[in-house]
Amino acid sequence: MLAAGLLPAIARAQGDDDPAAASPDVEGAPEEDAATAATDEDERYEALQEEVRQLRGVVAGRKPRSFVSGYADVGFFVAQGDGSGFIEDLGPPAARFFPQYAGQFGWVFLGDILAPAINSRGEPADLGNPPGIDRLDLIDSNGAPSFIVNEVNLTLNGALAPTVLGTASVNFLPRTGTNFRLGDAFDVDIAQLEWQAGAQRRTSVFLGKFDSVIGIEYRSRKANQRFGITPSLIARYTTGTPVGIKVRSRLGPNDLVTVAGALTNGSSVIEPFHFYDETDSNAGKTVSGRISIEPPIPFMHVELGVSGLYGAQDRALDSRYPIWFAGADLQATWRNFFLSAEFLRGSSDGEVGPAVDPAHRVYGLRLNNGGYVQLIGRLSRFVGGLVRAELRDAFVWLGDPTLPGGAERLYVTKSWRLTGGIHVDVSDRIVAKIEYLHNGEYGGVPPIPNDVLTSSVVMAY
Repeated sequence: MLAAGLLPAIARAQGDDDPAAASPDVEGAPEEDAATAATDEDERYEALQEEVRQLRGVVAGRKPRSFVSGYADVGFFVAQGDGSGFIEDLGPPAARFFPQYAGQFGWVFLGDILAPAINSRGEPADLGNPPGIDRLDLIDSNGAPSFIVNEVNLTLNGALAPTVLGTASVNFLPRTGTNFRLGDAFDVDIAQLEWQAGAQRRTSVFLGKFDSVIGIEYRSRKANQRFGITPSLIARYTTGTPVGIKVRSRLGPNDLVTVAGALTNGSSVIEPFHFYDETDSNAGKTVSGRISIEPPIPFMHVELGVSGLYGAQDRALDSRYPIWFAGADLQATWRNFFLSAEFLRGSSDGEVGPAVDPAHRVYGLRLNNGGYVQLIGRLSRFVGGLVRAELRDAFVWLGDPTLPGGAERLYVTKSWRLTGGIHVDVSDRIVAKIEYLHNGEYGGVPPIPNDVLTSSVVMAY
């Protein structure tokens, strides 16, 4: 309305300034002094210009500075066995698979809890029913095939200032309720400010809850970003979203080198696993970083990176014992093929001495070897395929095995996995995927029936 009122006035003002467009004198009108008329016209013109400036400010203020996006991920899965990925090593020492741990740990479990993953969150078909622990099993399929709404994501992005961006991401998980309670859950995985510094904006400073700087898989951790469905066996260590401050900078010609570093409350492990702090329990902070190089190689794009993390153990009440990870990664793109690979090792001492606070018990970790090699190929504009080979050799335990009576529990994982998948772009905003995960064991761990066939349809909005 303001614009409609101003435009004729501006036209009149411009017409008055143009002698050819001026109205002829009306007979009998008093003759004005020329200087006075010019002054009045200038004042009216300046007033109109000020009104136009105010109008532009109003219009600029009404322009959308933020937008909403997200996706819905629905699927169907069939899990082998009871849907869980581990068994208990029971019986007298002579009858056990690993008799050397019989006197050191109260319970010994073999396999990988998260191996039978069914979605991009890495949730297993079933968490099983191990003794001595109460787990929140949101899927709890008991081996039954099921349709599922894996996740509904809502993402808010906003330009808060010329060089400041804000992002918040919330995931909603429709799950089964019991005893008149809703089983639905949600998590906030991103809540960050990004300041793009410098004239060329090659350096970004992040504050809040953000993606990690360990490895490369965090770039495709979400269902709408991942070509396939399930994460790797080592994604639990690298795709968590810690809280703190992060700096990333691109250096050299054509962004030859990228350097990233973060100071956070805890590690980059995913929140449902044993090694994560949302708010810190100790004074020590965790330092992590990655450096990568993209050498100019003809006919293909290659990125090589190394990364690491070091800090106080998550959930510990003191900072005396560290947790660390170190790894290397590779990405290569040639025509319609994309190759990626990661290798990772890590360690955490866990509890040393008797437990001080049951709410802050600290798990120990020996990630002896972990890694994957993945090849993605585009067969056409709409259809592609994926093959991934991986392994994880790890010990995870709770308690101090050197105390009288030993520690409480131990998880022995010597697992390998071969994954094959098909990706179909139904439209610009709908993607259909299917994967088969063949999980295997080695190194004395007996075979566990924990293969998974899973599918996903991701609808972006």
